[in-house]
Amino acid sequence: MNKILNLYLFRQLSFSSIGITLALTAAIWLTQSLRFLDLIINRGITLGTFIKFIFFLLPDLISIILPIGTLIGVLFVFNRLYVESEWVAFKALGLSHIRIALPAIFFGMLVVAFLYSINLYFLPLSFQKFKDLEHSFRKTTTAMLIQPGEFNTLRGITFYARQRQANGVLKGILIHDARDKEKEITINAEQGILLEMPEGARFVLVKGNRQGYDPKTGQPNLLSFNQYTLDVAPSDSDIKERHRKPHERFLNELLNPSETEDLLFANKLKAEAHQRLLMPFTVLGFILISLSLFQRGEYNRRGRVKRISLAIVLCVLLEAAMLGLVHLSEKLPLLTLIAYILCGSVCITAFFFLFERSAGRSMFEGNSS
Repeated sequence: MNKILNLYLFRQLSFSSIGITLALTAAIWLTQSLRFLDLIINRGITLGTFIKFIFFLLPDLISIILPIGTLIGVLFVFNRLYVESEWVAFKALGLSHIRIALPAIFFGMLVVAFLYSINLYFLPLSFQKFKDLEHSFRKTTTAMLIQPGEFNTLRGITFYARQRQANGVLKGILIHDARDKEKEITINAEQGILLEMPEGARFVLVKGNRQGYDPKTGQPNLLSFNQYTLDVAPSDSDIKERHRKPHERFLNELLNPSETEDLLFANKLKAEAHQRLLMPFTVLGFILISLSLFQRGEYNRRGRVKRISLAIVLCVLLEAAMLGLVHLSEKLPLLTLIAYILCGSVCITAFFFLFERSAGRSMFEGNSS
């Protein structure tokens, strides 16, 4: 009988939590994907690259939404059992509060393990792939970054084009080159094209003039041309290997920063590492807090709206406290230890509170209406 009840509760919890998580993830994923549609419509990105961009968003979304979906799923299932008197049947069979809560606790441990797999491997991997793809796209599709009718800035050069033809030719071009403050120039051209060369992007301009001035004499300098070439040399950040941010690094890189990193950045790396280790475990805290509050008090078929609301508030406070302590630990590393103590003490207290209630007075003493 116990095995059947365990399987029944576990199935209800898993279906509800996973369903809610998938629904929330799909909704947020869709809204996040909309900002990449401009890359397809106006900037020539391929559908395959677009799919890669939005696919690499999934691990981060799941790591954020799954704890929320699990909390909502647990409260939904137990409230439904409560309202439909199934919970009463479990108590009539002699099951204690802790015994009824065990399937939810076991499910929470599986969620924690899954979140650790995401946080420790899939999350940094997806961020690396996303940033590498974005970096590559910015380097190799410079021409597509020009939006007709808008002023665009690229590596110290501000440029404007009235229109762009289907073959990539730009009409009505205005360029201001401010890379060298002592030799700033302004170029007007009837038409031109931006080419991608091995050494960097290159403007090829036709029929226009270049305006500048001599910084020593202050005299203007005007040059008319039939054809003019302006090289856009790659910036230093494009030449050297891209410096990976904390969320792109794996756990061993975060906990063991290289000696070349400054102290502030090293603390950021360690804070990111502790956040990945701590935040999945809050799921278990959510479940224990919810069930320890939910199973208290007298039975009422109208449900437990107040206790559910209180559980949600306490879980939000726990999440906010954990995130706050972890982020502040970038400046005060001692706060990391406090975060671990807080998370562990909340889980242990909620568990023993649930256990003690199961050994105390029956929930059916008093009003049972």
